[in-house]
Amino acid sequence: MKSTFLIVLCFPIVLVAQMGNQFPSIETHDLDEKKIVIPEDTKGKFTLVGVAFSEDAQEDLYSWSQPVFSEFMDENNLSSLVYDPNVHLILMFTGVNQLAFNKAKEQITEGTDENLRKNVVLYKGKMEDYRKTLKMKDRKVPHFFVLDKNGKIIFVAEGRYSRKTLETVGDLIED
Repeated sequence: MKSTFLIVLCFPIVLVAQMGNQFPSIETHDLDEKKIVIPEDTKGKFTLVGVAFSEDAQEDLYSWSQPVFSEFMDENNLSSLVYDPNVHLILMFTGVNQLAFNKAKEQITEGTDENLRKNVVLYKGKMEDYRKTLKMKDRKVPHFFVLDKNGKIIFVAEGRYSRKTLETVGDLIED
């Protein structure tokens, strides 16, 4: 079973407002400049989408990196053979933060573990449509979405890493 994974969270709170809706199309680029359009480029696989659009949220988003890598991506971990997802963390640069995009990208690229480079994706542009559609009210926490194989939202949470939330995600993406 193949899955695509994009991640975000702070004090995990499960939300239901967006569940059942199609995830809005968002054009991102990985740290090697490869364009990835979510959910179009992730259809056919489960997708975990993490979204951060502030420095506070970014730190909380990173709290998920190692646990997600260990659980779903580490080839030395038996459970990763069950899920085999792709993982992406979306860092959004909107408004005045767009001015710092190039410098921030350079720092993010230098500070990102080689194993996670293809999983960190960057977005530069308008945020309001995404905030409204995805009901992301709190800028200070990361937001987390699990998409089915057709790009529909099947799970929503926000906040820092939580083992319980990670287990829930694993149950959802296990075929």
